[in-house]
Amino acid sequence: MRRISLFVAALGILVAACSGAAPSTQSITDAAQLTRIDLPADWQYYSNDDLADIASTPFVTQTPGFEMPVMSRFVFDAAPIPTTDNLIAPLSQAEFPLGSSVVRRISPEVRDQISRYLLAEVVAPYHQASEQREVAKIDIDLGDNFQGVQVTVIYKEPGTELNVGVHLISVTDPEVTTLYQVAIGCNLECFQAYVPEIIEIVDTWLINTRG
Repeated sequence: MRRISLFVAALGILVAACSGAAPSTQSITDAAQLTRIDLPADWQYYSNDDLADIASTPFVTQTPGFEMPVMSRFVFDAAPIPTTDNLIAPLSQAEFPLGSSVVRRISPEVRDQISRYLLAEVVAPYHQASEQREVAKIDIDLGDNFQGVQVTVIYKEPGTELNVGVHLISVTDPEVTTLYQVAIGCNLECFQAYVPEIIEIVDTWLINTRG
């Protein structure tokens, strides 16, 4: 497993100081053991089996013309009442953080079109939003030609035109055949309250580059 650990700078007023003892955590791995993340023990996670009846899970944007089928995934949230209903509502309705770790296959037709712009767009479609601001953005170079992007962004959600915040990492392998992505977000008020914890959680994300 490879850890993607980057310091996100320039978050300004979004990040408040954290104090107190570290909460207990649970390590979650997808069924194919391609990704892993450490979540607070009181967060709920939903396995691929839990998601069987949900056609579209959070942070899996199916951009027209770019075929990237899901290989493996899990979803999680901090809602006090766990239910998969939380996963199908607009992100702007999420009053507690909602996230996912997803591995997708990149088709041969798409691989030559992959860019850092697209890697972020297929996770959170913010580039075409009526208003959007990248609070922080870092290009990722892991060595061995694993490359991608890490972004903290605030934007108006298409469809609702309400503000949401998302922190994401999206990275692809040397052959540009697999997309590894993790993202956590919620409505703007929630995001501003939870952003230090969200960044800390995303920082624990691991990918299995050996497949």
